[in-house]
Amino acid sequence: MAFRLDQAIVKGEIDNTERGRVRGLIWLLGRKEPLKLDLEGDAWRDVAGAKIQFVNPEPRRQKKQGELKPLQQGIVGDITASRKVKHITASDEEWQRCMEDEKPIPFEWRNSLYIEWFSEANGRVVIETTDFDTQITEFTWQMDEAEEQAQQFANLNAMRNWLATIIKRPEKTEEDDDDEVPFSEDAWEESLKLSDRVSEAHMEAMDKYGEDDDETKVAFVMGWDHMLGMMADAQENQNRTSPAKEREDFDEEVESDDEGEEWKDAEDDLTDEDDDDFDDGFDEDPARERERHPLLKRSRDLVLRVLRDLRDDDRDDATDTDEADDSPLGRFIGNTLNIGGKLAGALGSRRFAQGEEAGYTLAILKRCLNWANEALAGLNSLMADSRWEDRHPLFSEFKRELHAIRDGITDLRQEIRRANPGV
Repeated sequence: MAFRLDQAIVKGEIDNTERGRVRGLIWLLGRKEPLKLDLEGDAWRDVAGAKIQFVNPEPRRQKKQGELKPLQQGIVGDITASRKVKHITASDEEWQRCMEDEKPIPFEWRNSLYIEWFSEANGRVVIETTDFDTQITEFTWQMDEAEEQAQQFANLNAMRNWLATIIKRPEKTEEDDDDEVPFSEDAWEESLKLSDRVSEAHMEAMDKYGEDDDETKVAFVMGWDHMLGMMADAQENQNRTSPAKEREDFDEEVESDDEGEEWKDAEDDLTDEDDDDFDDGFDEDPARERERHPLLKRSRDLVLRVLRDLRDDDRDDATDTDEADDSPLGRFIGNTLNIGGKLAGALGSRRFAQGEEAGYTLAILKRCLNWANEALAGLNSLMADSRWEDRHPLFSEFKRELHAIRDGITDLRQEIRRANPGV
């Protein structure tokens, strides 16, 4: 994940007065010496050739700020003082009411200070804020539009290369094209790990380019080159279609009553057997509930109780989302939810322990064991904390349930292995 650095900053200066080189000093709360930046490349045209000086009026410590190396060498990413971001204008109470009433949350567009670089020591580092007091000095040189486009394309390539280090796509082998090769637990585990890495990279790409008008940027930085051609063709076809032609096509579709009813005929063709093949693991039909593995009900009941009894507890003193997720309470809740969700997906099918599905189920169950251990570690930390003393009886019940679920997962893995030798 990118290292997001804004809260811990006290003050700083980014210097792009020399073409092709960005230097900087950034002071962090609690650190005597500033970070030193020495980066190849230039900022965007609005600040290229100048210095950006900034002060944080309310610095706060960040949990992982000590992981940043004193010398940050590498290449620039996007550096600008004119990146548009949504700024929530509602108070916390108003924001909560909007969420409950499913109403839009009030916001306004603001210019943000955006400083990004790709460090040899720490990977991608990002500063993004609308709260700093910022000054831009006089320009020593001017960047033209063509130079800015070239720099922004270089920044896209830097993002693409960094995401590639996260994804770590394996090289294809002859076995990958052999449909007869069974998917073992180990093979499924590698596939799931790749899926996790792709999801993480995609979240990073969407976080940066999700509000961008150019939809091809996400596909490019993700390395989905096959999609770029498809998107270009779609755009070309859209440009060729005139508004009059679109209206004509629409009228033809409306006049075709028979075709408009096809979806109903298709729906009538669905059989009960087709419905049975769709399983989310959490069916309310008691007859079907009895046919499912007991781990499903046990994990679901635990998840529902955790959400009911703990989700609104605000005594955790974490200062931001990352810290909250990494707190003992966050680790317990997050890992428990992971278990419930993945067991529902893996055991929802009646064939979860048979044939090709057996390897997938084993891989998911292995992950659930890891999550159970992480959740138990979080519970143990909570039970050792005097601030949670009034909840210790509840935590003891959760602990017994987690142990029972973990034992059930272990037993189920052994059963599947005995029934599917070599998987």
